[in-house]
Amino acid sequence: MARAAEVLETAQACSAAGSEGEWTLLLAAGGGWQMLAGAAHEPRALAVTHGAQAVLRVLRRAGVVRVEGWDASGRCMLESRSTGQRMERLVADQRLYAAAASAG
Repeated sequence: MARAAEVLETAQACSAAGSEGEWTLLLAAGGGWQMLAGAAHEPRALAVTHGAQAVLRVLRRAGVVRVEGWDASGRCMLESRSTGQRMERLVADQRLYAAAASAG
């Protein structure tokens, strides 16, 4: 499931650029990748239906990027906050000071 970390990194970059879609990636027996819009289906069922060796789902919600991976050896889940979400937590949304202008 080493590819899951690479997919997470790519999904984070896409989220920072404003993309919020969900995707499912299927690794075919021949080594090629197939990309499906959406992530609503169970990974194991997709693998059986499409004859895939591995399935990776990319989920992005409320600034959190998650990659769920599945193959015959097991499952994994990697999760991270998107860069934009981290910056929002560092910079408050409310004014912390007031600027005064004097008419001089």
